[in-house]
Amino acid sequence: MNPLALPPAMSPDTFLVLRYLLIAALLLYLPFLGIVIAGSAASLALNFFGREDRDEGALRLSREWIEAVTVNRWVLLLLGLLPYPAVAYLCLRILGGRTSLPAIAWIVPFGALLVGCPLLSLYRSAIRRTGEPPAAPFRAGTAGLLATGFASYLMFLLLGVLADPAKLPLVRSNLVFLFSWHSLVGFLLFLALSFGLAGGIALRFLGRSKAGEAGADPGYDARVRTAGTSFALGGALAAPALVVLYLVSLPATGMSAGVFVMAAAVPVLALAVFAPLSLLPGNGERTPGDRVTSLFVLMFLAVILCYQAAVGNAFQGLSAPPGPLAAAGAVSKGGPETEKPAAGDAAALEKGKKVYDAVCSVCHRFDVKIIGPPYNDVVPKYKGNVEKLKAFIRNPVKVDPSFPAMPKPPIKEDEIDAVARYLLFTVKVGK
Repeated sequence: MNPLALPPAMSPDTFLVLRYLLIAALLLYLPFLGIVIAGSAASLALNFFGREDRDEGALRLSREWIEAVTVNRWVLLLLGLLPYPAVAYLCLRILGGRTSLPAIAWIVPFGALLVGCPLLSLYRSAIRRTGEPPAAPFRAGTAGLLATGFASYLMFLLLGVLADPAKLPLVRSNLVFLFSWHSLVGFLLFLALSFGLAGGIALRFLGRSKAGEAGADPGYDARVRTAGTSFALGGALAAPALVVLYLVSLPATGMSAGVFVMAAAVPVLALAVFAPLSLLPGNGERTPGDRVTSLFVLMFLAVILCYQAAVGNAFQGLSAPPGPLAAAGAVSKGGPETEKPAAGDAAALEKGKKVYDAVCSVCHRFDVKIIGPPYNDVVPKYKGNVEKLKAFIRNPVKVDPSFPAMPKPPIKEDEIDAVARYLLFTVKVGK
């Protein structure tokens, strides 16, 4: 692995460890958050229509579903809130010394979770006391669901930046650039898998009364199977189509054979969901809930591995150019000694390289096109005129219509001078 745009202080091994830790954090967090959202949505809908139709079965299913997906109040609050700071920390470490996202981008999702999880807990407590909670707890549950769903959507926007780090300078100057079709499709895929997983949990844990058991209600058991099967089938049907859209919307820098292999596992697993559902017994003790739940967990794993492979590809590529001293040493072996920088200039060139690594390398390389043109093609046009190059960096203008306009880089005047000298020197010694 040879990361193209790793921060100067981060080794490839550290980068790999951070990615593995992020995989583990997302695999633990996203399925839990998903079933809370999907199960709460199902419970609220069943409660609303159950009260309207005076349907005791719907009210009972509403209560049991929210209890099954949230486990208990403290589990909901702890697992709904605590993993987010860990995910945010790992994302920030992966971004490292690169152009960082504004703090507000990380705080708002956590604030929404701080609001949403307690409100869902309030609704859960109210529905446990009575199948028909008063209007206030029902509205609190609805608000909690919206807040938690909103937090999840914002989290997917932030995760999308890791798969497309070239957007970082744009995002810092304008948060509207956080939005991407790739992130939106990823969020919809998350919802599809979440509803399918919630359906598997319903099949596994709800309506499992035995024939002849006191209080057994075959009609209620059939309703549970129908609801769980509908959710699972809906998720299994939507997931393959959304995975295709996920690949189509993925930036080209994230593509690889590994990404396609992980994505291809989702339709295969979705197809496997239909087998136990099509053999679902009309009555009896056995249900396919265990298998359906396991298959959707595996789909979550496949999608997370696909995403992480794309993140690795986005940060991977050709080696960054050598530092100015190493480049000068290489030239001096076969070229004129005058190419080596003076001792006083070496520190400035090293500073310029740090600015390049942290800011410029997001969109530019010396020998390949990323977002902007290769430096080896454009820097020679300045003919060694450092002031002219500094003027462009300070106030960039659109020159080539085939490339997007360069945003004004968030660097100071001394950094502009250092990076301009570094670019001119690196292109000169590379020729």
